[in-house]
Parts: sequence; structure tokens; C-alpha cells
Amino acid sequence: MRWGILGCGDVAEKKGGPALYQAEGSALIAVMRRDLEKAQDFARRHGARRAYATVEGLLSDPEVDAVYIATPPHLHCEQTLQAAAAGKHVLVEKPMALTVAECDQMIAACAAAGVSLHVAYYRRYWPKFQAIKAALEAGALGTVLGARLQLCTKAPASGWRVDPAISGGGHVVDVGSHRLDMLLYLLGDITAVHGFAANRLGHHAAENDSVFALQFASGVVASACFHFATRPSRDVLELFGTDGTLTCDPFDGTAFTLNGVEHRFETPAPTHLPFVQALVNQEPGHVTGTEGKKVTELLRALS
Repeated sequence: MRWGILGCGDVAEKKGGPALYQAEGSALIAVMRRDLEKAQDFARRHGARRAYATVEGLLSDPEVDAVYIATPPHLHCEQTLQAAAAGKHVLVEKPMALTVAECDQMIAACAAAGVSLHVAYYRRYWPKFQAIKAALEAGALGTVLGARLQLCTKAPASGWRVDPAISGGGHVVDVGSHRLDMLLYLLGDITAVHGFAANRLGHHAAENDSVFALQFASGVVASACFHFATRPSRDVLELFGTDGTLTCDPFDGTAFTLNGVEHRFETPAPTHLPFVQALVNQEPGHVTGTEGKKVTELLRALS
């Protein structure tokens, strides 16, 4: 698969970009950034053949089969529609879009154009989380009854990530989306959600504190809370069953504990590599647009 990148910022620099040319059967052909000199610098450092300053320029490149959209979320829908019209497959960063309606537009456009649409919830392909899913399916916890997510940290109170017009919300949309997606991956579809959001400090226009109550089709119930002006930092996932408890503390760490026994794993580097490899290999069960939309539906439940 021959890739172009729209948006050469931090995520493309450290995570998604390197995976596109390190995966087998995958190559980075072109990159785009509005500042052409910065795009050319990115291309030199990452081995891309060409650099563009416009979306239209990259999408007209005949060697590009697929585009990785790593721009801020307010551009995801528009750029996905442009890519689909150009006949390019799409991998879009999370969150998929600002609204559920935008997600539906993206799904419909890619289907009509006969191109694939995937969303970069890449942690599903980390060995640690795949081992957790295998343990659940093997009955290591007995009947799973509940789950708990907690993310408390001191996050920046400025920048586009706390501008709802650009990000679609606050930090819960940015980093919380990965954790909500992990609940979907491990526990299946959610049938009911209640969400509450607040910003008591008023340092920016987005929510700062968010709480979800979730019910899954399986009958599992879960809570998820996110607080972005608190100390000390905590980032925990717990799963509770009739035969034990599984804990990731921290969520992004190299280990999980199952009934008091620690299981360690290597974190992929770059982080997106197993995800991209699975996409290139066309492995079943990948994170399609339909699957990625589910997280946006949860986030829109906040009130």
C-alpha cells in the first residue's frame, strides 16, 4: 500500500508516520502540510518522495493509494470526503469526526467510492490488550460483571485540543476516546450510556471533567471518569468478574495484573505499527469507520 499523509504534526512525526513505511508491504510516497518547507523537511527525514502544500496536490498524486489523515478533528470529515472522491483509501486519526452526522457522511462517501475507511484506534493491536481480550474470551475472569476506567491528570488548559470548534470537545475527546474504544474492543457493543460533563474552573471552553455510566449488550456495566485538572495522575482500567479481577495500572503501561499475577509485554514502537500492518494485510475485524463511529456516539452523550 502506497501512502500519503495529510498533516505532518506531532502524531504523524512520532506515531503514525513511521508505521506507514516500517510495515511490510507499505510505503510512504507523499506528505502534505500547508507550510511547504516543513512538509519538505518531514519528507526528507521520513523518506517520502514528494511534499505538497495543498490537500488537492497530494490527492492528485497517482502513486498514492491511501491517505493517512492526521490533521485536527474539524478537518477529518472534509478531507475524508475529498480523499474518497479522489479514489483513495482512508485511515483517519481519532476521534473520527466532530459529530455522528459527520461520521455518517464519511462512511457513506467511502462506500460510494469503493474505498476503505479505517480509524486509528491503534491500541487494539498492542500485544498487551490482545492478550487481555484473549484472557476474557478464555474465561479467566469467569463471568465479567463490571469495568472501571479512571483518568486523572493535569493537562494543558490552552491549545486547539480544548477548543471544541477544532477538537470536538476537550481532552476527553483526545485521550479519553482511546480508553472508551478499549472498552468497546474488550467488552462489545454498548446499549445504554449516560454522560455528564463540567468545567468548574472555566480555564477554557471545553469540558474538564466527564463521567460515563455504560451498559453493554452482554449485561456488563461500567463507569468511566476523566478529570484533567487534578493531581496526582492516575490512569487505570479494571475489569471485574466472578472469578477474579484484571487491572491495567497504568492503562498505557507494559503490564496487566490478573488475580495478583503480573503479565508483561513490549509496547510497540512506533505505536501504530501493529495496527498499520494489520490494515495492510487486510486482516478481518479491523477498526472500520462503522466501528470508529461508536466512540463518537459515546462522546456526544456528554451533557
